[in-house]
Amino acid sequence: MALGLQDLEAILDISQKINSLAKPKDILQDIALYAARLLNAEGASILLVDQETGNLHFEVAFGISSDKLLSLVVPKGKGIAGQVAQSKHYRIVNDTSQEKDFYSGVDRMTQMQTRNLIAVPLLRNDIAIGVLEVVNAKDGGFDEEDVLLLQSFANQAAIAIWNAFLYQEIKDRAKEMEYLYRISNLTTSSFNPKDVFFQIASLIRDVFESERVSIMFLDEKKNSLVLIAGTGIDENLTEKVQIPLESDRISAMVMKKNRAFFTNNIEQQGLKNKRLRYQKGAFMAVPIRSKNIPVGVLSVSEPREGVVYSLDKVKLLQTIASQVGYTHDTLKIYQERIEHEKLRREIDILRMLQNALLIKDFTRFSKLSLAARMTPAEVVGGDFYDVFELDDKHIGFVIGDVSGKGLPASLFMAVSRSVLKAYAYQLREPSEVLRMANNILYDDSRVGMFVTVFYGVLDLESCEFRYANAGHNMQYVYRGQTNQIHLLSGRGIPLGIQPKTEFETQSLILTPHDLVFLVTDGVLEANNQNGMEFGFGNLKRVVESYGNMSASAFVQALFREVEEWSEGVAPWDDITVLAFKLA
Repeated sequence: MALGLQDLEAILDISQKINSLAKPKDILQDIALYAARLLNAEGASILLVDQETGNLHFEVAFGISSDKLLSLVVPKGKGIAGQVAQSKHYRIVNDTSQEKDFYSGVDRMTQMQTRNLIAVPLLRNDIAIGVLEVVNAKDGGFDEEDVLLLQSFANQAAIAIWNAFLYQEIKDRAKEMEYLYRISNLTTSSFNPKDVFFQIASLIRDVFESERVSIMFLDEKKNSLVLIAGTGIDENLTEKVQIPLESDRISAMVMKKNRAFFTNNIEQQGLKNKRLRYQKGAFMAVPIRSKNIPVGVLSVSEPREGVVYSLDKVKLLQTIASQVGYTHDTLKIYQERIEHEKLRREIDILRMLQNALLIKDFTRFSKLSLAARMTPAEVVGGDFYDVFELDDKHIGFVIGDVSGKGLPASLFMAVSRSVLKAYAYQLREPSEVLRMANNILYDDSRVGMFVTVFYGVLDLESCEFRYANAGHNMQYVYRGQTNQIHLLSGRGIPLGIQPKTEFETQSLILTPHDLVFLVTDGVLEANNQNGMEFGFGNLKRVVESYGNMSASAFVQALFREVEEWSEGVAPWDDITVLAFKLA
């Protein structure tokens, strides 16, 4: 059958829309309207496929009961439309009462009667993105000529739909980047938490076109979420809003489960907030995290007319919540620094002393390629390392990580380092050094502090490396000839936890191709802005790339990779690396 002039004009009109910048909804409505007119039918609808579930969602409908159709979902493979989407082949049904596959659920819910229909797939790169369905032909029924006409129309329509959604997605991503940029700028606009979070809440209100936004943080003493800032909430209630974590309120559940929640009908969920009285049924809430730990909840509700919450909106809200979490951490650090300003001079002196304890000039160790570096999370840190000559043939290596951070950890670190070094000069067996040091540190750790330690002794003549471990599980040897990484394990708990603890000495023979590298958990646990850790996988990649180079090149590369990964996020823990290999 040859297409008529009127048919060609309609198809040409859709083709022109392929390059238009119209909203997806407008294009879909035009397609449904034209499809019904082309086939002289009472109505038409477009169902799009959810690529994750396979279910079909009515996006637009033209004709009888069109408004009711928009809330319906057709299960995967169900009815004529579901079969067309799965088979990617058209169907004609001229008497629905005799068709066993006809899904009558649509008619029951819309109170309409579908006498006949024709459905064709909307294909993009041989993937069904939807179904175009035309119902109730005015001249009696549909035939193969209608199929040819509608399929030609649908081919162009699929391109128009795909392009419209693609363009909309690009616009949405650009807006998201703009919002995140503006929020990041608000972080440095003021150091008053209430001012900053109120500005962020106001921006979120505009982003999601919703009247009510609340930013709540956990008050650990009260074991409750406390409202810090919000919009659309009665000012008389703002200071009083507290949600106990043991309650069944949405925000409490989101906090405890560390998982997002959203609905467009809160009544169906059986959830209410009598105090704040939600006027509409839509609600979104996501956890605010600090280093992957939930510290608060960001919620959005009362959407404006026509706004529907979706999984994509929840993902955007979670991304914004990550920025809110970072802002929370930044302001918290700033406030703590202000509160401790009176101790600044004392801390500066302690930092100078700590830096003096850490060896930085390794030139006297001429038989080794040796490097070390430490970056404290606080002004002063609890990590430490040391390298010392026991005699002409033996060199001692130690790395440690004190529990806690800041001033207490740095003081306990100084004591631990001194005790270990004193026993290292008296005893040659690494396990004995740790045993004796543990007895002293246990007596001095009444405040509950402890330290993980790895201590080893290298024999420069035999190249034997003997070592013992006290709960420090991040020391490795990279065998350059086999390109393999081995953990230098060993039995032993951290020093200072219990008295009369035994440790074991282990040994291995090193070659000039081997790199021994000792790190603290601050390396593996370094977080980026999304709260993701650097992890062993990234450490392994750096070792495989730089393990055959000098110890200095390896240490510099590892710190560089950690800094790039962190994206400016302040370290949660001290970061320390000590590496050496035979020269």
